Amino acid sequence: LGRARSDRGGGVSRQIEALQEVLEKLKSKRGPHYEKKFGQVPMCDAGEQCAVRKGARIGKLCDCPRGTSCNSFLLKC
Repeated sequence: LGRARSDRGGGVSRQIEALQEVLEKLKSKRGPHYEKKFGQVPMCDAGEQCAVRKGARIGKLCDCPRGTSCNSFLLKC
C-alpha cells in the first residue's frame, strides 16, 4: 500500500510537469483576441463575417460598425 502511494506521487509530479509544459506552449500561442474582456466581442469591418451558424444556433464573432448590422442569412455585416 505504501509503495502504491509513492508511485502515485511520482505520477502526479510527471502530470504536473506535463501540464506546465502545455501551459507554457499555450502562453506563447496567445494572440490579441485572447486578451479581450469576457462579454465583449471585437469590432469587424463591413462585409466581414460576423457570425457562425451551428445547427439552429448563431454565434456572434464580432460587432458590426455603425450603420451596419449582422445579416442572419449571409452572416456578414
